[in-house]
Amino acid sequence: MAHVPLFIDLKDRCIVIFGGGRVGERKAKMFCAYGQTTVISTSFTAELLKMAESGLIDVIADDLKDVKKYLTGAFIVVPATNNRPLNTYIADQAKAMNILVNQVDGIGEVIVPSIINKDDIHVGISTMGKSPASARYLRLRIEELIENVARMVALQDKLRTILKKKIVSQLERKRILEIIINDSGVWTELARSYDAGLQAALEIVENEQLMLQAKTKGGHT
Repeated sequence: MAHVPLFIDLKDRCIVIFGGGRVGERKAKMFCAYGQTTVISTSFTAELLKMAESGLIDVIADDLKDVKKYLTGAFIVVPATNNRPLNTYIADQAKAMNILVNQVDGIGEVIVPSIINKDDIHVGISTMGKSPASARYLRLRIEELIENVARMVALQDKLRTILKKKIVSQLERKRILEIIINDSGVWTELARSYDAGLQAALEIVENEQLMLQAKTKGGHT
């Protein structure tokens, strides 16, 4: 396998889904949050029609006898019809045009992972299509673990701003941030709340600042 985990900006990219059934609906719900999504089919689920009415996706009613005309300009194509030979044909045509394919009945160039978005932390989990259930299980376990990590990310970001005003040395600021991220007491307080964790971290900052001042005075005596 030559797949590389990547985060790709799909904001101005076109995702074309062939098939308006439940699978196409699931794919549309995922992709429409990231890029311009169009679903092409002979019929559509009620949810897809509702999404189209809300402006989340575009839908095009077509008998799919000429799929090539919908491939131009696509970045990712998803063959999600209930006709496997047609899915294969769509995938082959897309590949011939150097368009990425996310296959629903196999492994294509694009594998959609089980996704965790928690504040500034983004995690993608995949078993390379071998066990989606295991990927979902792992996602749930990781979500439990990263709750405090998300708070620590926000905490470290705030502390960087505070430390820049208090301590000139970049190396000292880095050292203090490392002390905080490795302090079990800060993690314990973060589990209670962000504010409790911040207070514990600020106490460390104050202590370290006093120690630096003492060292500076000692160096001048």
